Amino acid sequence: MLLLTVVELRLRQIGFQPTVQDSKELWATERSKAVLLGKQALILVGDSRMQLDVDLDVLAATTGLTPVQLAIDGSEFLPVLADLAADESITGTVLVSGDVWKLVEKQHTDRANEWIDFYHREYQALVAPKLETLLKSQVQQWSALYASGMPASDLLIRLITPGKVRPLYLSTKPNRQRDADYQLVEQPMFYIQRVLRNLGQTVDLAKVASQADFERLVIDALQQSAPTHYAPEQFFYVNRLSNRILERGGKIAFINFPMTGLIFAIDEHRSPRQFGWDVFAAHSRAITFNSQDYPALNFALPDGSHLDVRDKQAFTEQLVSGLKAKAVF
Repeated sequence: MLLLTVVELRLRQIGFQPTVQDSKELWATERSKAVLLGKQALILVGDSRMQLDVDLDVLAATTGLTPVQLAIDGSEFLPVLADLAADESITGTVLVSGDVWKLVEKQHTDRANEWIDFYHREYQALVAPKLETLLKSQVQQWSALYASGMPASDLLIRLITPGKVRPLYLSTKPNRQRDADYQLVEQPMFYIQRVLRNLGQTVDLAKVASQADFERLVIDALQQSAPTHYAPEQFFYVNRLSNRILERGGKIAFINFPMTGLIFAIDEHRSPRQFGWDVFAAHSRAITFNSQDYPALNFALPDGSHLDVRDKQAFTEQLVSGLKAKAVF
């Protein structure tokens, strides 16, 4: 016990913050809330931008609704939307965030399908998983030791060696809100890695002597592929899901979150707005909201894709203001 206390205190000294492990159990807890809350629910669906960019406390205070965070980092969101559309008890407001290519139905499965199956097969009707998840999240939110992801014995050795342990830039709360502190990452390499991950192609960094060199290489790599032009019928499936929610009195809005720099350049080359998002918006009964149309949402994005935690409150306030103007709330 003494060892754990010493390690915990030392972790706090060097900047570690408690964090909860995002998991299928935690997701299922939120999914069950969406049922219980009915019209009071403000259900968030999407990927990492919806988890990292939105402050749930601000959402609650500015809308009068109760946020339910169902976004899943690095995952497809259509399975989640399909699950909500099929559930007659979902009658609240649904906000969906995601790139336009994720609005098109796909046959493959990923983590979203796994978590949905867990909710329906194992979690929904059982008391024990709910209690275990609640207790675990309550412990995790107070422990910086848990955030390190290493056994206390290994950590102790590393902690007495300068530079061996660095705080994580991501933290997760029991309500599944995730915060990103980009002061804890090494720039510009973090941004470069994000760009290369989105690009999905190899770039010879040995040829990079400046930011301009890197940008030129990325743009050259992009030119090797043709932009995608979407047809209205490609959005038939997502529109059918939206209509089911609308027809039972719910609300649904699709939000195109901000991107900057090369992340925006990659997205705009592959899915130009006029041939992608605008096609979807013109053929959807749902409310559509593109952040490019709202200068107040032009915040700095350290990795070109996500907000720093320090900007979440102001961003969320501006987002809600824009959504209110479109009668979402």
